[in-house]
Amino acid sequence: MAEDNNINEIGPKDELIDAIAELDDEGDRVIELKDEVTGEITKAIVESTFLFNGNTYVVLIVDSEDEEDVSEYVIMRFVEKEGETLLENVVDKEADVIYDYYDKLCDELYGDDEESEDE
Repeated sequence: MAEDNNINEIGPKDELIDAIAELDDEGDRVIELKDEVTGEITKAIVESTFLFNGNTYVVLIVDSEDEEDVSEYVIMRFVEKEGETLLENVVDKEADVIYDYYDKLCDELYGDDEESEDE
């Protein structure tokens, strides 16, 4: 793992998340995401941030609309647009690379929990 890739990055982006996030009853940082096209607002829990290839990414846990009590994670990238720091979806080939990288980070940090559950 390269030195500039740190899943527990502390810095200006975390300060921004703290500024826009509300703590819920369980102490989780919750933010609201607004879809620029539909205007739909979704609440998400900030799981972590990490660096990859000079960009800062945030991992968000969002409730799935498909089934009850199921959550999924989404990775978004911080971008600067017109002097504002925004979150942007990662798409296509970049998304494949970023999600694979995050999965590898989790495996390195936490091990393969699924494998141990099967035994």
